[in-house]
Amino acid sequence: MLKTKMFLSFSIVSLFIVGITCSIFFVKYTSDIKNQTFSLSSVISRQFSQMVDLYMQNIEELSLAVSISPAVQNSLLDYRRASESIEKEIIGYKLNPFLFDFSYPKPYVQSISIYTLDGYMYYYTKLVEHKPAVPYSFDELQQFNLLLENKKFILQPMIGGEGIGEAPKRIVSFLRRIHRIPTQQTIGYVNIHINVNAFKALVLSQVQAGEFAGSMRVLLVDEQGEIVYENGSSAANNTSRQRFDLGLLQQGKLEGELQWNGKSQLYTCETSSYTGWKTIVLIPKDIVLSKQKRIQDIVIVVGIVTMLLVALVSYILSHQITLPLRNMMRKMSSVELGDFNQRMDYTGRNEVGKLSRMYNHMLDSISKLIHEVYESKLAEKNAQLAALHAQINPHFLYNTLNIMKSISRLKGIEEVAEISESLAGLFQYSMKNLHKSVSLQEELDHINNYFKIQKHRFGDRLELSLSVPDELRQASILKLTIQPLVENAVNHGVQRMRSGGFIHVGARDHDGLLTITVMDNGPGIEDTKLEQLQHALHTANALHGLRDAADGIGLLNIHQRIQLYYGKEYGVTISSPPGKGTMVSVTTPLRLVDQEEADGMR
Repeated sequence: MLKTKMFLSFSIVSLFIVGITCSIFFVKYTSDIKNQTFSLSSVISRQFSQMVDLYMQNIEELSLAVSISPAVQNSLLDYRRASESIEKEIIGYKLNPFLFDFSYPKPYVQSISIYTLDGYMYYYTKLVEHKPAVPYSFDELQQFNLLLENKKFILQPMIGGEGIGEAPKRIVSFLRRIHRIPTQQTIGYVNIHINVNAFKALVLSQVQAGEFAGSMRVLLVDEQGEIVYENGSSAANNTSRQRFDLGLLQQGKLEGELQWNGKSQLYTCETSSYTGWKTIVLIPKDIVLSKQKRIQDIVIVVGIVTMLLVALVSYILSHQITLPLRNMMRKMSSVELGDFNQRMDYTGRNEVGKLSRMYNHMLDSISKLIHEVYESKLAEKNAQLAALHAQINPHFLYNTLNIMKSISRLKGIEEVAEISESLAGLFQYSMKNLHKSVSLQEELDHINNYFKIQKHRFGDRLELSLSVPDELRQASILKLTIQPLVENAVNHGVQRMRSGGFIHVGARDHDGLLTITVMDNGPGIEDTKLEQLQHALHTANALHGLRDAADGIGLLNIHQRIQLYYGKEYGVTISSPPGKGTMVSVTTPLRLVDQEEADGMR
């Protein structure tokens, strides 16, 4: 059914369009979520890395201030001159106030240590009750010295710096050389311990709101993969040294996915050109997927609602279209059974309304045609009865003329016999099938019979001339095509002439066309009447021709018969210059009687 096809077609197309649209929207939206997540974490990692660099630059400035301090320079020189342990201890007591002055304004500085070249340490810490510091060994200092050949300072994550009764803390050791002024000779090392909890404020300033605040992890990892700092409560309680596998990072990519602590994470990475540390921001992928799940649910709900609406609209639309069509089908079934009174009542302005009106007009036209055909058939039957009745009189008259001819010859009245014979020939020729084609010779014989009678009427006042080549006498023409033209020439052309009346009948072949002309030397036709006659020939129709036939076969009848039989390009033409007679021409295709009979047999 059309209704089902329309409904299924609309539904399938709409399902496809809605499905593609929702899929594109879902993919695009989830991609945007991922990009926004990467963008946010990239900003955080970059800003955090920059802030750590600022802290380290501040420490570098502090270490430089300590290393060029006259108190530190003099203390190290005094140490080289001291020979007793007590002298070395006194130097430390003198140095302590200066180290206090350097560290006090910096809350993130936990302690400052001054190392001599032989590994002796002067140590200051802010802890009130602290455990004794474990100094670097001489070998470690020698290794640091080699590394400092290519670097200004060394950053080393470590666990330590705890006070008595306190848990160890994560710290960063900042170590650099102390050069003697102005010789730039290395005379010692300065080591500053930085409490990494100072980085917590940096993280909080970057991650302080939003749905990722509680789940985002910010890691500060050194070049060897050791974790310098990690945010979060669990990281704060974990004082063991941890490492991060740098191989998890996709090579050459600053963002991507990795597995960490048993979970899939989205990461962004920022490497500091100053410290060499990497700031890695991790966001659990399941949090991002939860947002995708919410969007997916919304898209599915919207898609289902859209589908239901489209299905409802397509059903209503298909019902509105097919309902009048089904009604028309029922009415056409009744019309098929012969009931032509079935009409459509649909009055809409759309295509179905136009189709309904056309259907009603078609039934009206069919009813009218049926009525006209019925009347024409009835009229044809009546005409056939009248024709059968009318044939009785010509046959009776033909037989009577033959009796008159016989009696006239028996009694020696030859003129009456000749007239009777010619008139009998006219009636015999006319009683045959009017629509049957005959040879031109038969039509000429009919003209001669007609002219014999007229000769007895007009005597020497009228002459007939026939100029027809022998090869054209077997040409096929319609019966009673030329004789009525001769009759018109007699009645309307030369009838009133007292002498010298002349009628000429000629025929010629012109490029496969047979042209027969009938000319008289009468007074001609008036211009107005000639114009009306030519217009009538130009606009003649079958009904007009039949009306002429009822009054006697005339020009219009001959013209119409020729066009109906041969085609519109053939027919009758007439010309009549004033005072110079009238010429009527008949043009038909040149066909021989034998050729037409052979075509009829085929």
